Amino acid sequence: MSLAPPERQPARPHAGPGPWPLGLVAGAVAALVLVPGYGAHGLWSQGEIGALQRPQAALGAALSGLERSPWLPDALRTQALALTGDPAAIRLPGAIATCVLVALAAGLARALGLSPTIALLAGAFALAFPLSLTQGRLALGDPVGELAATAAALLLAAALASPRLARGLALAAAGAGALALAATASGLWLGVALPLAAAALWGPASSGMSAGTLPSGHGTEDMSNRAASARPVDLASAPGPSLAASAAPPSAPSDLASAPGSSLAGAAAPTTPHDPAFAPGASLARSASSAALSSALAARTSPVPSDLSPPPSALQRPLRLVLVAGALAAASVAGWLAYHQQEGYIPALGAAKDLALRERPHIRGFHAALEDCGYQLFPWLPLVLLGLLQPGRARWPALWFAVGLALVSASSLLYGARAVPLTVPAAVLAAAAFARLVSARTPAAARRLALVLALAGCWIFAKDARRTPSRIGAALVPARGEHNYPAADLGAADLLAGLAGGAALALVLSAMFSAPGPGGQGASRMSQRLYLARTRLPAWLPAAVMIACLGRQTWSYGRDLLPRTSEQFSLLRPLTRWAAWAEAGSLPPTLGVHRVTDPGLDLYGPAAVRRLPLATREALGSALRQPAPAAALIRTSELAALHQTARAAGFPLYVLDASNRDVLLVANSLPPGEADVNPIRRVLFDEPPQLAHQTLVRFDDFVEVIAWEWDEPVVRGRDVELRVVLRPLKAMPSGSKITVRLQQGRLSRVNPMPHDLVENIYPPQYWRPGDYLLHRFRVHVPTLEIVPGPHEVVIGMRRTESTNYKITVPEGETGEHGVRVFAGPHEFAVVGELQVW
Repeated sequence: MSLAPPERQPARPHAGPGPWPLGLVAGAVAALVLVPGYGAHGLWSQGEIGALQRPQAALGAALSGLERSPWLPDALRTQALALTGDPAAIRLPGAIATCVLVALAAGLARALGLSPTIALLAGAFALAFPLSLTQGRLALGDPVGELAATAAALLLAAALASPRLARGLALAAAGAGALALAATASGLWLGVALPLAAAALWGPASSGMSAGTLPSGHGTEDMSNRAASARPVDLASAPGPSLAASAAPPSAPSDLASAPGSSLAGAAAPTTPHDPAFAPGASLARSASSAALSSALAARTSPVPSDLSPPPSALQRPLRLVLVAGALAAASVAGWLAYHQQEGYIPALGAAKDLALRERPHIRGFHAALEDCGYQLFPWLPLVLLGLLQPGRARWPALWFAVGLALVSASSLLYGARAVPLTVPAAVLAAAAFARLVSARTPAAARRLALVLALAGCWIFAKDARRTPSRIGAALVPARGEHNYPAADLGAADLLAGLAGGAALALVLSAMFSAPGPGGQGASRMSQRLYLARTRLPAWLPAAVMIACLGRQTWSYGRDLLPRTSEQFSLLRPLTRWAAWAEAGSLPPTLGVHRVTDPGLDLYGPAAVRRLPLATREALGSALRQPAPAAALIRTSELAALHQTARAAGFPLYVLDASNRDVLLVANSLPPGEADVNPIRRVLFDEPPQLAHQTLVRFDDFVEVIAWEWDEPVVRGRDVELRVVLRPLKAMPSGSKITVRLQQGRLSRVNPMPHDLVENIYPPQYWRPGDYLLHRFRVHVPTLEIVPGPHEVVIGMRRTESTNYKITVPEGETGEHGVRVFAGPHEFAVVGELQVW
């Protein structure tokens, strides 16, 4: 039973561009985003340097200890490096492969019968995914293997769809070639079994899953009278190499409403499996040549005669059997090899087992691949899942995505997290779900439910972005933990959470600006005015809102966050600046190196003869204590000890470059016009900084808290900064942490967990009497978990995981400045009160 209004005589459909032009447009836009400036930010020392060393070794460099990797991506990177001589050129194969994937997403959406606007939107989704931007801007992931596997699935599905035997055989042969390339890039499991299974699942959309005619425009007249029939393109004409032999370009409405309808809408337009709109290889020219068939398609009230649909090729049934058998065989061989695989690398599988998972397999659950997929498709996984539940014309991408995610989940239990090679089906599903969300043919209740689910998903992803920003900002980099990701320096948590919030806002605005369905006019005057206002809005407005949102995400993530993150994980900037100073004579031509093992030193640093190894802290101090200018590269963790040595010995110490997360460039003299960027000077003072509230709390005669303040007003949903002035009495044990929270009762707490002292810039074991330290910490005030009203400011010091430092001042329950002490196993002091709004 359908809730959608019955369809009437449609207007003449408007011709639109086919899959190839739309794919070329989407691919060109992707190239403009991914290729320019590919080498401006240095190679990541973790991940990309290893990918560079293999091409260097293939070109004759004397390197050892290289990790094994699939053949095809390394061969392409070797050719790019040989042609350009630029180490950053190893990113070009991934960028080109990603551009083609974006083009395939747009072309496939159009080939399945979606409107040109929705097809371009599918390409925009494919480009905006963090997975695509990371693979296109960095030498990470497996974009080449994903492209080969995607091309194989599309070519084999096109062979199934082709009504002509010769053309089907040619497409099948091309698909077999793409399968061979995919096997050399991704292995049997994801390079052969996955595309074979995806191609075997291809089939025309059933009548219950496909949209018949959908309304267009926002006019106030009966929208069913202005409906246009969206016809799917012969699938063989989209991904196949022989475009000239394909069917005529499709006819589809150019507005958003030509998107796939839900099953409820499809029920109002009954079809049969022999409907040429859904028959493999059907041509619009053939269907339009018959007046009787045109009338039947317009009314959609009676089945179309089956003799008007071209019969399937004789190749279809045997080819489908071959695909199923091949998928089972590839999966069986891959499973047998994986079962007998030890610690070595097997080329047929394209990977070596994750040793951590081999020893502790319980640390990765089967659902972890879905979590990884969500972060790689951030924040659009909710929209993809909505498309998976109601695919419409995207029925085949829905099956492809579901089977692929299951295979990736199974392989990740042995080989760990990896790039999920489902960009094309995910993008098509997201575009199809968005089209249904804004389509007037979708029942109002279904539109509201879809919108609520999508908004809830965006809100969850916004929370995850603040909690674990590295899982999204460095989606394909081997996990090192949140403490090793420079989220605060990059502003990654705010940026990523803002992208999720922007996605939610774009969905709401798109739903508001879409054409209202029949019966959407309420009885009140305000409701009638809103209804009339929505009918007068241009049809392209919802898509324009979503494209603007996707463009913002593409630029913010791909052109802003990733390059700035590269600076944090690359030695390009500090070593380039040192080389310029050395050439100008401001610094000596020899660079000291103290305990730095970053592989980027061999890539961007001076030759070995111009490096001065400094194995001990004494050697480092002696090199910088000399009156002549000297510079050294040190680990960030060594700065506090070196600063202490410089204070004790009385020689100057300057940090010339702190752009890298793990490595600093230090010197005993400043080049002309440069400033000292020593981060310790932000937290260590000879006089106490003046804060708003004075207090006095002493912890075990180690340290005193003498002042505090929070940014006011403290408003739920915003970020605020807390500041505390500490006066050390003697050095504290390493690992000490501080707790500064706002608390009302037992449930409403802001910043309840302990965190590192003074941003872990100057560890407490180096503190000495007479110093004053300014502790800063950025806090996000939750929106829903906190109640408004007065909150107490509570301070405590943690010594170990289970014990706190004892409060020795005040000695009783109350003290100066209104301090109150909570006695017990975990001692805390209430030092004041703030209003939370």
